[in-house]
Amino acid sequence: MLARVDAAGAARLISRNGLDWSSKMPHLVRALEGMKLRPGWLDGEVVMLNDRGLTDFNALQNAFDNSHTQRIIYFLFDVPFYDGFDLRGVPLVERRALLQSILRKPPPPIRFSEAFDAPPQDIIASACELGLEGIIGKRKASRYPSRRSPDWIKLKCNQRQEFVIGGYTDPQGSRTGFGGLLVGYYDDAGALIYAGKVGTGFNEQMLRDLVKRMQALGTDKRPFKDKTENDRRAHWVEPKLVAEVVFTEWTADGYIRHPSFKGLRTDKPPRSIRREKNTVAAV
Repeated sequence: MLARVDAAGAARLISRNGLDWSSKMPHLVRALEGMKLRPGWLDGEVVMLNDRGLTDFNALQNAFDNSHTQRIIYFLFDVPFYDGFDLRGVPLVERRALLQSILRKPPPPIRFSEAFDAPPQDIIASACELGLEGIIGKRKASRYPSRRSPDWIKLKCNQRQEFVIGGYTDPQGSRTGFGGLLVGYYDDAGALIYAGKVGTGFNEQMLRDLVKRMQALGTDKRPFKDKTENDRRAHWVEPKLVAEVVFTEWTADGYIRHPSFKGLRTDKPPRSIRREKNTVAAV
């Protein structure tokens, strides 16, 4: 989430897709404006913390779904523009030093995202032990990239990425709503490639809400390029919903192993979803 502060001190929150999310998190807008910042752009991540002080993606998604966003915290980690200066070509350590000086006494919902000066394997091991998704690794001398860069990498305890929902199966036994989500990703030619079925990670509310959304998008045409093992019992949907999924690995056949649903992503267009090649932590 980017924060834009104009010359009059007014702040706006802009998503990675350029959408204005200011109205969704007015408490963050007020906090930013109260800091009397100079004009510029700040980069960060909005999160919800659980009782242990750890980030909780499901809680964040529920906060937006229910319009109860007042507990969202904004961790700032970079400053690409500030006070009339384009800082994208400045090394990361210098940008962060400036950001830390700007955020000397931030209000409670605004926080500076600290760096950890320790061996990477120790940091990853600690993150995984705490139950976190992983860590972000950045080269100290890296510039601020406008697109994906090998200077910024994800080191994950498990693999995790977004997938497009293309269908679902019927529930079995006492299960309600649906049995599993049929998900995939787009290749470079624009075809939706099937990646597997996600059948865990849902609570009753999720099952009820998701099946209603999918039924409204029902279609007779399979959206995936090739047949799936679930074709005969699948209910196809238009590929307009994006799911966040955690899984252990990709199989040799190109399917995700042991997937679990984490939530819907409303900030990413389905056509942007590709198979990611992220580094997985070996702990």
